[in-house]
Amino acid sequence: MMKRLLACVLCCLPLLAMAEEKLPRDVAQFIEHAQMCEHFAGEWDEHDKARQREITQAIEQSCGQAQRQWKRLSAKYARQPTLQKIIAENANDAVRSFRK
Repeated sequence: MMKRLLACVLCCLPLLAMAEEKLPRDVAQFIEHAQMCEHFAGEWDEHDKARQREITQAIEQSCGQAQRQWKRLSAKYARQPTLQKIIAENANDAVRSFRK
């Protein structure tokens, strides 16, 4: 039992260290917009026209914003591999493929 507990603690240490790292505000906002973009992109509802309009607006806003941020942040943090990795990992398919 004690070995399992120790193994769990040791496995979680990198995650805790990463969680404590403070991301720049613009990167944190990008991550939030990218997550919202992915969420709304998966919400398609062809049966409720009013809801579909809301979803389309949310997609245009969050995906458009995330895509602009992705391009700007990729250039801004080009020489910071840790931030580049975080940005790339959060530039999901919905962000990368968004077209207005």
